[in-house]
Amino acid sequence: MRTLVAIATITGVIPAVAGAQTWKVYSYPEAGFSIQFPAPPSVQMSTTQSSAGTALPLTRYQVKGERVLYTLSVVDYSSTHADATRTIAETEKSFSASGKVTVAIDARVNRSFGRELSVAGQDGSRSAVAIFFVNQHLFTLVGQSLPPDAIERSGDAIRFQESLQFTGANGGFGGLGGFGARGDGRFRGAFNPQALSACAGKSNGDAVQLDGPGGPVAATCTLVARPNRLPPPPDGPPGAGGAPGFATPH
Repeated sequence: MRTLVAIATITGVIPAVAGAQTWKVYSYPEAGFSIQFPAPPSVQMSTTQSSAGTALPLTRYQVKGERVLYTLSVVDYSSTHADATRTIAETEKSFSASGKVTVAIDARVNRSFGRELSVAGQDGSRSAVAIFFVNQHLFTLVGQSLPPDAIERSGDAIRFQESLQFTGANGGFGGLGGFGARGDGRFRGAFNPQALSACAGKSNGDAVQLDGPGGPVAATCTLVARPNRLPPPPDGPPGAGGAPGFATPH
């Protein structure tokens, strides 16, 4: 699936943030997510076109900050049979057209797997990107710090990147994180569904192949230990929850 191209005029005006920024959580229960912005975002409706020529609804949430542009685009694929892994990979690949992808890692928010990128733009900008495909909706988040001295504002872009949470029918935990999380249900460097399915029925050390943005990628199956029980909260009573156990391979 090729990169989507906007085919309808976007309406609405992007609010500019002047002076001190006040970050707040903005919740969109009907769309199944919440996210932080430094100002009330504009909500812009348009359509995009798939590689098959299908018009797909697009909703864009955007704020123009002080040398940072915060954008979350949500494309509705519910009228198609789009594959999550391929759609995420193609979206990731599209970012290499305007800059150099310096970091690309697997990520998980609540029950949803996706990708997080760092992109050095050809125009001197720096972007923190998150890509998720949840319930047939493509979420593409970009926190773009603008030149000059884009690195100075990259912290705000990363804060925006890490603030995305999925709620309700999109698999949210109501803000409760699992083992290894920071209480917000977010994991970085987690396994994606393709990596898990590729090793189904395989043994430790077996060679497999994954589909990456640049083509096939060689990979090796490895055993992963997961805790049998969650550890106690840092301020919990001694012995609460017990020490995490470790899975024994069979």
